[in-house]
Amino acid sequence: MTTWSGTMDLGIVHALAFPECRGGEGPIVETLTRIVEDADFGAVEIAPVRDPGVREHARQLLSWSGLQVVYLPILPMLFDGIDIASGDPKRRNAARERLHVLIEEAISFDSTLAMIGTPPDPGPRHRGPVLERLVEDIQELCAYADARSIKRRLCITLEPFDRDVEKKRIIGPTTEAAALADAVACENFGLTVDLSHLPLLKETAEHAIAAAGRHLIHAHIGNCIIDDPDCPFFGDFHPRFEHPAGRNDVAEVVDYLWQLENFGFWANARSRLRSTPILSMELKPNQLDNETSGAILANGKRTFHRAWAELYQEDLATRTSTR
Repeated sequence: MTTWSGTMDLGIVHALAFPECRGGEGPIVETLTRIVEDADFGAVEIAPVRDPGVREHARQLLSWSGLQVVYLPILPMLFDGIDIASGDPKRRNAARERLHVLIEEAISFDSTLAMIGTPPDPGPRHRGPVLERLVEDIQELCAYADARSIKRRLCITLEPFDRDVEKKRIIGPTTEAAALADAVACENFGLTVDLSHLPLLKETAEHAIAAAGRHLIHAHIGNCIIDDPDCPFFGDFHPRFEHPAGRNDVAEVVDYLWQLENFGFWANARSRLRSTPILSMELKPNQLDNETSGAILANGKRTFHRAWAELYQEDLATRTSTR
């Protein structure tokens, strides 16, 4: 493991680094340009863009940027009430139709991945029927993506959230996410494991990455706060690394990267995606503390660079000592 650029593309979740664009509006092209001009990045994750003209401008910008694109239907799923797996047939059909549109948009960006989420947790007694409908809806979405893909096969990835802290979604523990992926059984469907969600799920990197197994096709790094409910970043809100109340910093990123390597993530994701694996940062500036998007991007990159260097030095030292 000598150089990260030969192993993976470092990405950034644009809609968090620039929260004014989170809803698919705002200075999207201007802020995307800042990422395009930063050669450290090989991938960008973008929220669905509401205005067709702005969407086309962003598409053109990214088409020649050399960046891989991850499209994020998960954001309107979380915030616009897209009721995937709903027990109400009308709401369920409306969700499918909306997701079809978002998949079409992802394909128009030549996206490598489109990320989805799961419905709110209805409680233990009611999970069974929701999960059955969820499997059916994801299978239908994967089939639609396969049928509509043009230049490359669009893969759908699901990101598990916490069930009982802040997002409170039905998926949930990584073992259950893997069981869901087993049930879906589509070649263009896999899982995202997010370092920032692991403390919320009470999971270690080793456990989550092993549990996701062959379904793991995408990875995130970030931070979270779960020990201070009064903090504005409490839950899944992605504060900067080195935040005094945060759970993740260089040491946790080092361990996470090692577990990805140990369980063969890079090779598995490359084979499944037929593209360079993507590891993206999720970081959001705290405007109450006058944090800026530029500073947050630099904070994330420094943390990643330090973690990768530390991992490589340990790996080199280990190999040298065993000669």
